[in-house]
Amino acid sequence: MTLTTSMTKRLSGLALLLAGVAGAQIVPTPAPFNIRVQIGNTVQNLTDFSTLAINADFINQPVTANIAITYRGTASASISAFELTGSTDFVITSQPDAFPVTMSGASVVNLQIRFTPSSGQRANGRFAMNYTERGVNGVFSTTLQGTAPDFVFSYIPQSGNPQPATSGDTINFPLTNIDATSTVAIVASNRGSGPGVVNSIGITGAVFQLSGASFGQTTVDAGRDLRFGVQFTPKVLDPQTGTVTVELVNRRFTLNLAGAGSGPQFAYEAILGTTITPIFPGQPLAVPDTQVGEKSSITIRARNIGNADGRITALGVSGTGFSLGDAPFVPANLNQGASITFTVVFAPTVPGSATGRVRINNDNFDLMSTGLGASLTYSYSIGNVTTTVSGNGTIVFTPTAVGRASSIRFIVTNTGTSPSAVNSVSVSGPSAPNNVFNLVQVPSLPATIQPGGTMGFDVSFAPGQVGQVAGTLRVDTQSFSLSGAATNPAPLPTYRFEGASGAQDPQAQPTVSLVLAEAYAIPLSGTLTLAFHSDVFANDAAVQFAAGGRTINFTIPANQTRAVFPNNQNTVRLQTGTVAGTITITPSFQTDGGINLTPATPPALNLTVAAGAPRLLNVQVGGKTASGFTLLVTGFATGRSVTQMDFTFTAVQGETVATQRLSVNAESNFIAWYTNNQSQAFGSLFTASIPFNLTGDVKNVTNVADTIQSVAVTIANRQGTSASRTVELR
Repeated sequence: MTLTTSMTKRLSGLALLLAGVAGAQIVPTPAPFNIRVQIGNTVQNLTDFSTLAINADFINQPVTANIAITYRGTASASISAFELTGSTDFVITSQPDAFPVTMSGASVVNLQIRFTPSSGQRANGRFAMNYTERGVNGVFSTTLQGTAPDFVFSYIPQSGNPQPATSGDTINFPLTNIDATSTVAIVASNRGSGPGVVNSIGITGAVFQLSGASFGQTTVDAGRDLRFGVQFTPKVLDPQTGTVTVELVNRRFTLNLAGAGSGPQFAYEAILGTTITPIFPGQPLAVPDTQVGEKSSITIRARNIGNADGRITALGVSGTGFSLGDAPFVPANLNQGASITFTVVFAPTVPGSATGRVRINNDNFDLMSTGLGASLTYSYSIGNVTTTVSGNGTIVFTPTAVGRASSIRFIVTNTGTSPSAVNSVSVSGPSAPNNVFNLVQVPSLPATIQPGGTMGFDVSFAPGQVGQVAGTLRVDTQSFSLSGAATNPAPLPTYRFEGASGAQDPQAQPTVSLVLAEAYAIPLSGTLTLAFHSDVFANDAAVQFAAGGRTINFTIPANQTRAVFPNNQNTVRLQTGTVAGTITITPSFQTDGGINLTPATPPALNLTVAAGAPRLLNVQVGGKTASGFTLLVTGFATGRSVTQMDFTFTAVQGETVATQRLSVNAESNFIAWYTNNQSQAFGSLFTASIPFNLTGDVKNVTNVADTIQSVAVTIANRQGTSASRTVELR
């Protein structure tokens, strides 16, 4: 067995030798180890004859590979040595202090290999581990490859050849026309063996710009270039400088930039009399203030102070009142040092500040001046809102309810530069029943308004009728239309009747009055209308107002509450008549302008006359003979019904009356009367004629009729009996 093992060792060595000499390939027995490598955050496992690549970010950057060797066999192994051959950029920086190292179970041996690139070229090496397991010698081997980037820079001028560049060099751009662009290409070449990182590219100088690349973090592979452009766009002729900076992982590469503009450059001067003042684009240029109707001017000179010939292709002026004078034809060629002149003329037509602009090619100058003179502008305000109005314009009032008033504040402003006077102010419009438009707080006229000053007054609008209302305001020779919309007046306040109410006596004259719950802003007129609703189907013409008729007019003055009737009193009388029923009094209301304010269902006053017992008004003797007499009985019955009449006779002293009481059934007679059309005019009034014929003996008198001293009369119906009335016959 020992001989066999020895032969196996020699054959293994021979196989390795033959592989090296003749290129034969023999697959060795796998090593009984797990070899784990960590470089930074990257972890990988190595196998026999594999390759371990170590990449540095820049030359001379040390990169460490941490190697953990774990025994994965079932017996034990002994590591006799670590060998590192090839490039000296690879070194073992950490390994066990003494060899051999015996490993069993899952024991671990650590070592470190450090790669420090001395150039951008690829570094090659070999790491080998000699070990023995179960008496058999073995070798674990891996190839080492180290790479690093190596950046070199160059630039390519526009229409030129590439030029090498080192940090701190200066790139000189050719003379470039104003607003034109020259470009230089900058090349970052990675001539190393591994990828390199450009963190950022920056530039300074307002006239320099980057183009053609991503200017954030970029990875450049080995053998590749990163190209970008630098553009130079001059705005002035003066020399300009800047820098372009490339930030690498380990260093900063900087190139200085330099360039100058080429072309014409114009300088400008304002000439006023003998004074010459340099002016610059965008600068305000004052033209002398001028009276309205007159002219003033200022001269402008443009000179070419650049390093090339130039042209003025555009020349103009804008702004009310401004114009050019003595202007040259354009385009105009200006050689270096040459100049042109022209004038700006100001001829104001209105007073006040004036602005304009002069344009020379793309250069602009703001013009300002003042037209001298007075200028009146007009406006009106409602609340916090002010509206400008011109002559013949319209002033619109807020909609106003009839009976109310609104106003506007009219303002005259002198926006000119000289004082002005207002001599007259007037207003016209509808006048019935009162002026609808009125002037309020007008200052004493004529009134002088200084420049920037104002004069104001109020115009009130108090409509009397619903609808659109028009008027005219005149301020000296200026006219303004006045327009107001009159809306419905405020609703009528509630009202009440005072005085008589409820049940009333017949043939009475109660008084009533009409009162608003609160004062109303405008005067009112109205009518009380009386209606009678009979309980017995018969009208009574006597039911009316005491002044006559069943209607009566009234007024309620503005801001008062009580109705005033034609007698100039606050009460009115009415007659209740003699027929049972309900007397209804209903008011109506309107404004002086005829607007009806009567509620849709106006509350009314109801007075009632009840059906009751008849009433006697008078009993008198209608005629008398020797044997009899006639009584005239006058009265009324509100229910238009009388059923019985009773008479009680009293004899003179010494005489005897056999029949002292007499009852007469009068119902049929009264039905005949009350159903007769003639009775309608009298309500329930009646006069009954009752004849009496007497027979019998007398003692102390001559005629039988003289035996009766007096007669007491009562009348009755189903509601009751009247009071008694007595008539004397002697």
